[in-house]
Amino acid sequence: MKGIDIKNVTPALSDLFALDNDGANLIGSKCSSCQTYFFPCYHEQHRPGCERKEINRILFERTGLLKSYAVQYYQAPLPFKTENSIAPYIIGMVEFNGEIQIAGIVVGCKADDLSMGMKMNTTVFELYKSEDSKSVITWAFEPLEENK
Repeated sequence: MKGIDIKNVTPALSDLFALDNDGANLIGSKCSSCQTYFFPCYHEQHRPGCERKEINRILFERTGLLKSYAVQYYQAPLPFKTENSIAPYIIGMVEFNGEIQIAGIVVGCKADDLSMGMKMNTTVFELYKSEDSKSVITWAFEPLEENK
């Protein structure tokens, strides 16, 4: 989150992450019947046989474990929009709560710096500036300082 003024930002899509001065948390949900986690919160699919009694909104921990990653050598397709080309960029699958893996851009490192199982922190990434000069942001992952 270095260099981003949280008072002057707007999320690219609402209800995907919560942001405060200490960092970002992805917003998900958890079924109280079958204990399944979801991201984003909204979902249609569910485990077969689940009673689906109550779905609770949750904030995932800020840290997770890197389970997989890939380097993309092309500009991300729409609706993903950036001010300038970010290719090549890294997409990482980060596991939270030992139950769900969530994909996101990896920032703050090179692919050679990554290793499976390393701790990753949830952060934000500026996509572009809006017409009113606000930073339009999305979630991202970065290695924890202890990994560097």
